[in-house]
Parts: sequence; C-alpha cells; structure tokens
Amino acid sequence: MKNKALFLLTIAFAGIVGFSSCSKEENLAPEIKTAEVSTDNKTIAVTFSESVYSKADKTGALDATSLTVTAPAEVEFTYTVTHTAGSGTATINLTVTSIIQGTEKFTIKPASATAIYDSEGKAMEAGEMIESNAATKDLGIMGSWLSEGENVAPLLVTYFNVAKVEAQFNTNFTYTVNQFNIGNTTAVPDLVFTGTYEIEKSTTGNIWTITCNQDLPYAAIAAGIFEVKTSPEVLWYEVVQTSGTPNVPPTPEAGFGSSNGGSLGTINIQKFVRVQ
Repeated sequence: MKNKALFLLTIAFAGIVGFSSCSKEENLAPEIKTAEVSTDNKTIAVTFSESVYSKADKTGALDATSLTVTAPAEVEFTYTVTHTAGSGTATINLTVTSIIQGTEKFTIKPASATAIYDSEGKAMEAGEMIESNAATKDLGIMGSWLSEGENVAPLLVTYFNVAKVEAQFNTNFTYTVNQFNIGNTTAVPDLVFTGTYEIEKSTTGNIWTITCNQDLPYAAIAAGIFEVKTSPEVLWYEVVQTSGTPNVPPTPEAGFGSSNGGSLGTINIQKFVRVQ
C-alpha cells in the first residue's frame, strides 16, 4: 500500500513538473526571428517568433515607434513600419537616399522594453536584436558610360555638334566627361569636362538628383536628374547649367523632360549604356 501511494505521488509530481515546464515555455518573451532586405532595398520583411502587439492588452499594431532600425553611418535612410495587430510578421518600408555598396546590413530591435508584446502580455526584451542580410549594391551613376548615335540628346546634336559622349563618374565623387564632335574620328576628345558631383536618391521611383560642380574647361554648376533603367540597362540623364543662366533643372516629381519647366521637352534627355 505504501509503495502504491509513493507511485501515485511520483506520477502526480511528474505531471506538475511537466505542466510547469509547458507553461514556462508558452510564456517566453517574443523574439525577432528573421529580417530579410528585398533585392530593391525598399523593404525589410521581419518575422517574429509569435503573434505580436504594440500593447500588453493584445491590441495595437506595430509602427515606426515600436522598432528601431539602424545601419552603417554612411547609409542615409528613413523608414515606416506596416503591421497588423496580432500578426507574426511586419514590413519595414525603407527610403534609402544614399549609395549602397552591397555589404551594408540593417539592425532591427525593439524601441524599448515596453514596445512589443505577445498575446499573453509578455514584453519583448529590450536587448532583443537581429541583423539583416546585406542590402543590394546600388551605386547610382557611379561607373563608366557611353552615349552615341540616337542616345545623344538632340539638343547637344543640334546646338553643340556632339556625336559621342564618354562619362566616368568615380567612387570618390569626381567625374570626367569626354565630348567628341561630329566629324572627329580620333580617340582625342574635342572637349574634356572635369569636376566633382553630388547625388541623392529621391523618393520618386528610382530617380536620383545630381549636382555637378565643374572645374574644367570652365567653372560652372549643372543640376538635374538621372535614373538607371534596367532590361536593358540604360542611364537616362538630364541636366542644365544653372550658374550664369536662367535655366531651371528638371525635378524627380516632374520627371524627365521637365527642364526649364518642360519647355525643352525631351530634347535634353541624354541616354548612356554602361561600359563597366
């Protein structure tokens, strides 16, 4: 009888231990499991270990105040967060306005110890953190480009007798542009333009703004927009000289053909193919 009672007590104890263990596991704080940057660098898909909320009472969707997103100092970006209360996934919407070398990673963590909760009211620990995969390389206009034939802007052909343009935009933000006029069959350009440039990705599609601070053959400032289109890869480039002229550069919002308020139409759009 004594052995039977001991046996029943052992079973009961094992049941209590098992139940306690399960309860403890269910009450673990939520975690961030994965963070995947899209190939266009426009979103980060975040997956949590369970359903999450912004409030302890099982209500509230996460937003930009719930998650802190950081990147290397050279990456300029802003973000918003899309999430449905109770969902185990969220989307971080990125607006990157600087070049991406292709090695940069984003770090995601809760904004505080009271920013994210699970369905039982357990808060995500403030030290919870995950690093994303590397962003996709996007150097904007950096590289070597060639414009010739029908790709040369009609304005350059008509008013400046241009047949071919070779452009080199370096990673140290200097540039060299070689201009070959109609009739020049040599490897020596008729004009060489050099200087420094500044670029910034706009919030309009994949259009960037560019400002060229020209040193040679004379000092000048030109400004405008560009976009690297794909399939096939072609650089669309539209700038006007703003120093010493009444010219008004095109804007990302107005799009290509908006130089001088659109008065030039499409004749100032230069197209290039990548050489390297």
